[in-house]
Amino acid sequence: MKIKIKIVSVLWKFFLDNKKLILKYGTVGAASAVVDFGILFILTDWLGVYYLVSATISFIVAALVNYILNRNWTFRSNGQRRKQVPIFIAIAVLGILLNNNIMYVCVEHWHLHYLWAKVIAAAIVTFWNFFGNKYLTFKM
Repeated sequence: MKIKIKIVSVLWKFFLDNKKLILKYGTVGAASAVVDFGILFILTDWLGVYYLVSATISFIVAALVNYILNRNWTFRSNGQRRKQVPIFIAIAVLGILLNNNIMYVCVEHWHLHYLWAKVIAAAIVTFWNFFGNKYLTFKM
């Protein structure tokens, strides 16, 4: 019981210490999600592209939007792009792998619609991206 209270206490303190940053990150994330889900839907439903190919393309475009907005607004980073971009790309590649594996399991094994699978994947990958970008890409 004490461990659960300690975990909640640590998480609450983290939120309070970072609430402005988290809200900005959430706003950027919402914009990126619109791009991600929009491209995924258009490629898959309108153009008939295989959902994992669509997911990869949409993730890459959304990640670029996410990088630009987070660098310039959320984290207000003035770090050197030549150092940040490779780290960002590494985090994004791991994010794509995690995203696509979650989607694959959800669609092929759990028989969920690909958009529901994307919701689950996005919820999980968001945490990976936030901590990776906060502590590695933009080193806050």
